[in-house]
Amino acid sequence: MTTTVTRQRTDAVAGGERVASPEGNGFATERATLVHPMHILMAAPQPIFEPRGTPLSVVYRIRALCRAGHRVDLLTYPYGRDVRIDGLRIIRVPRVPGVSGVGIGPSGAKLALDGMMAVRLCALMAARRYDCIWSHEEAGLFCGVASRVTGVPHVYDMHSDLSQQIKNYGRYATAPIVWAFDALTRSMIHLADVVLTICDDLVKTIASIAPGKRALLVENYCTEVDFLDDDVPSADELRARHRLDDRVTALYVGSLEPYQGIEILIGAAAALQQRKVPCRMLIVGGRPAQVNRLRAEVLERGIGETVELAGSVPPAAVNAYIDVADMLLTSRSMGTNVPLKLYSYMKSGKPIVATNIFSHTQLLDDRTAVLADPDGESFAEGIGRMVGDASLRRRLASNARAKADAFSNESFDLRIEQALRWVSELNQRRRGSCAGS
Repeated sequence: MTTTVTRQRTDAVAGGERVASPEGNGFATERATLVHPMHILMAAPQPIFEPRGTPLSVVYRIRALCRAGHRVDLLTYPYGRDVRIDGLRIIRVPRVPGVSGVGIGPSGAKLALDGMMAVRLCALMAARRYDCIWSHEEAGLFCGVASRVTGVPHVYDMHSDLSQQIKNYGRYATAPIVWAFDALTRSMIHLADVVLTICDDLVKTIASIAPGKRALLVENYCTEVDFLDDDVPSADELRARHRLDDRVTALYVGSLEPYQGIEILIGAAAALQQRKVPCRMLIVGGRPAQVNRLRAEVLERGIGETVELAGSVPPAAVNAYIDVADMLLTSRSMGTNVPLKLYSYMKSGKPIVATNIFSHTQLLDDRTAVLADPDGESFAEGIGRMVGDASLRRRLASNARAKADAFSNESFDLRIEQALRWVSELNQRRRGSCAGS
């Protein structure tokens, strides 16, 4: 079977092959033979689906796989909403007694759930034949071991460097724990046949750990949420619900975890209110307990006229919130991974204020965003610049959108398909080896 596709030229990464980034060496249209439909066992130690970064990334990859005609059995946690994707079967491990959900970051509940996932994965592989094992995050360890035992090729989807991520959670950032997560990361990379990454920094990590490893950069620039049945509020409903007036609306969308720099947002809001900048800060996201704590802090600091907390909203509603905003905020204070929301922000046609850290500057620069130092005063100054300069808002928004237009679902799908071409080659080689022995 053949089809005409738009393929980007490739360049070397980690000793293997990487599909070039859209702003790289351009496009070349050619005939390409797609791999035969595969049956993939995917392990995602996440609540699929909840509206946050990694679960979104997992679903986008599944959608690309199923769109190409592959079947995916998704082994995942017992929490989250089912999604509608033809070709997807969701298999959930049992609930842990007394645990109603899992938050972001390590926990005893995740450890127990991961153990049950490992056992269930072995049972699934004993019951049927799969063409590929596809793991996410820490599932790369037990999936890698299963791959070595069975000979089924293993794709490890590396959403982050776990040893770095653990440093974002202060109570776990002790030297022994960081060392253990570093060893875990190295083991998972070595156990994988193919490694997918979401940003250039992780590509460099793979190259330093396993030179010659086949690696692909597959950025999280898919932004459509068409796999859930959610009502989308109108602009008028949102303005009334959140008391949005003629002041400029600055929107933050994301979790309320410490690494997101929420203290920077609150500090900036206090400075904006003190300076009487006509701006309303709308914060969307967070678990109920986090939202309640933040609301108490907002009231204590007397900035309720400037800050509005919306809490968690359905994923399909996020674009409606972006539509009513005048500018978009991302205040991350640590880490190197590109936040998934940056792609939605850039495609929206709205101007962006971001902290000037490597997570953001892998995609953004002074032509596409106002970059501010990661503290409340500096961030407030950046927002103030935007509020007072409509032409700056238009110029930055236009530049960011033009850069984002280079990303497409087609190039995303091609990168996923390249990973499966490597898997297909491995399967053919191993079958040939068995036939010749």
